[in-house]
Parts: sequence; structure tokens; C-alpha cells
Amino acid sequence: MDLPVAPRARRSVTLSPAVREGTLRGDALEQAVDVAVGAFGEDPFFSYLFDDPARRHVAVARLHRAVLVHLAQIGIVRTAYLDDRVVGVALWVPPGKWPYPMSVQLRQAAGAMRAFLPNLGSLPRAGRILRSVELAHPKRPQWYLQLLMVDPTVQRQGIGGILQASTLELCDAEGLPAWLETQKEDNLAYYARFGFEVAKEHRPVPDGPPMWSLSRDPRG
Repeated sequence: MDLPVAPRARRSVTLSPAVREGTLRGDALEQAVDVAVGAFGEDPFFSYLFDDPARRHVAVARLHRAVLVHLAQIGIVRTAYLDDRVVGVALWVPPGKWPYPMSVQLRQAAGAMRAFLPNLGSLPRAGRILRSVELAHPKRPQWYLQLLMVDPTVQRQGIGGILQASTLELCDAEGLPAWLETQKEDNLAYYARFGFEVAKEHRPVPDGPPMWSLSRDPRG
């Protein structure tokens, strides 16, 4: 999942958050989960799966807590802070770490099952969409942006770019591509600013929202 578009215009300034790298725990983890709920609470993908906003927010919280706890073991978590408050998180998966080890997949699946309670009826639809995304994922060496999210109150003020910058510079230096998925069409133009192009559009469920896989070639 990825950075959602801000629901309204923001001030045209660039913030300078403190960026720290490492696993999130305790209060920082809970603040990051709150950012996920704010960022993805009205997301088309989650809105399609969970009609009730309250259940949707619980599901988003559970899903992202599982991602931040379990995938952080094999990825690189970069967290942006303003006034010691978490306002953005990026989870980068290094080359050679995808597909994820089975132990990690099982732990993440358990978290996903908890997220879909009591909406198990929507789980097959989610599975079809995510399976389409997974099949498009290249097995080449690349950096994978598994998650990028920014608190809606400070979106479009440079934090998402800051959380991408060091890894994209590494991609260029090492001659490696980058990959991500998004479920918001407006994000295609946002990621294009960083060199990402649409690799595939996914519409496996006729009445469901589309998703897009994006790829970025290294820059010389």
C-alpha cells in the first residue's frame, strides 16, 4: 500500500521532519497505526471491502500493525517525526527479500485474518485483487516500496519525497529498479515525479476498484 492523496489543498511548503530508521515499537508503533487509519480510512480499496467506516478503521489498523511488526523484520522502516510525533512511514523491502519467507507470510496472514473479522465475506474479493498484484510483481533484484503513508494533516508538503529519497538514490547508484503498488489514480501523477511509470493496471474484480503496479528504472 502507499501514500494516499490529500483530501484538500495544503500549504505549498516543504517540511523538514526528523527521519529515523528502525523497527517501530510502543507509542511510536501506535502513532504509526493512527497515521495509517487517517491515511487509508477512506481509501477506495478498503472502502470497497468494508462498508462500515468503524469496522474499516479497525481493519486498517490491524492490517498495518501486522505489516509494521512482521515485514519490518526483513525490510527497512523509515519514520518521519515532527515534534516527536510520527507523521509518515516508509517500508522498503531490499533486493532479494521478496517473495517473503513463509514464516513472515504466515504471521502477516494471521494479522490479516484478524483484520477481516467479522467481514470474512470480503476476504475472497481482497484475495483476488491482491493475487493479481502479486502475479505482476517481478522476481528481479529491485527495491520494493511496500508501504508509504503520511498523516493527512501534513500531506503534499514533501514528507513522502523525503521518505523515498535515500532509497531512490541508492537505486540509481546500484543500477536497480524500484517497484510499488497504488490504489488511487491520482497517485500516478505523484509517483511520476519520482520516475515511476505504470507497469500494469489490475481489475480482477469487475465491481471492485482498480489497482496499479508502478516501476521505476534507475537514473544515470
